[in-house]
Amino acid sequence: MDFLTPDFLPWLIPVGPLLAFLIITFVTNRSKMVPATDHHEYGGHHPDYDGMTVPVVTGRSRVLSITIGLSGIISALLISWRTIWEAFQVGHLGEHVLGSAIAWMNTGESTFNMGVLIDPATVMMLAMVPLAVLMIFIYSIGYMAHDPRQSRFFALISLFAGAMLTLVVADNILLLFVGWEVMGLCSYMLIGFWFEKESAYKAAIKAFTTTRIADVVMLLGIAYLYSIAGTLSFREITYNPEMLDLLATTQPIIFGGFAVSAASIIGIFLIIGTVGKSAQFPLHVWLPDAMEGPTPVSAMIH
Repeated sequence: MDFLTPDFLPWLIPVGPLLAFLIITFVTNRSKMVPATDHHEYGGHHPDYDGMTVPVVTGRSRVLSITIGLSGIISALLISWRTIWEAFQVGHLGEHVLGSAIAWMNTGESTFNMGVLIDPATVMMLAMVPLAVLMIFIYSIGYMAHDPRQSRFFALISLFAGAMLTLVVADNILLLFVGWEVMGLCSYMLIGFWFEKESAYKAAIKAFTTTRIADVVMLLGIAYLYSIAGTLSFREITYNPEMLDLLATTQPIIFGGFAVSAASIIGIFLIIGTVGKSAQFPLHVWLPDAMEGPTPVSAMIH
């Protein structure tokens, strides 16, 4: 298999950050116990553990976590640029797209595929997301320089980046939802990164609980969509007039007497998921408390 073909390239975009997460997790897990008052080793970074000894990652682990984390996102950025270049070579991008899919699960009546897709909307996101994440990584080098769990931070932020890029290149809403949920897990762990602070772990729980409520509703919308359409592929639904007509004319399982269609209910359920994740009213209550995490985390969330 030629891994550098234009249709296969999108698969490689999230690989760098995801590999960085695994490597940092397994290679840089050594630490030493240091008094919290040692400002050279510990840096006095909050929360303050006055009178305690704290585990501090070794100097080698710090260098490795920075190097591996940056390498992962730089690889994603370079592959994204190459993918964008290939997309510009496609005539009428949108009508014709880059992408491929593999069989993931046989449902008995059909085969459920997982794949990647590069269309005009994806191209715009690939031009922005890897570059923004790289800037956040660079800022984090200085911001987290004296944090005792610096390696853990770079592992989690690499996983966050990999999940975000998976969401961007997904060709169906289920794979998008997988990236969506991994991002939610990373948000929870990073908001509560300084979990010794009561305000930090409470903020993490608040964010996780609020966004999970919205995500459950979103998952119901996905399940309902699949029950009617028999597919979750973006293009198989949005580029199929018969499918769109079916969704628009099917009576919904709830609120059937209010002149709404199944498409309306599905759309509302999916939007509720985005309302929770983007902290819009009335599910906005978790966002102010999310500032308890390190500043680069706020940048990633936004």
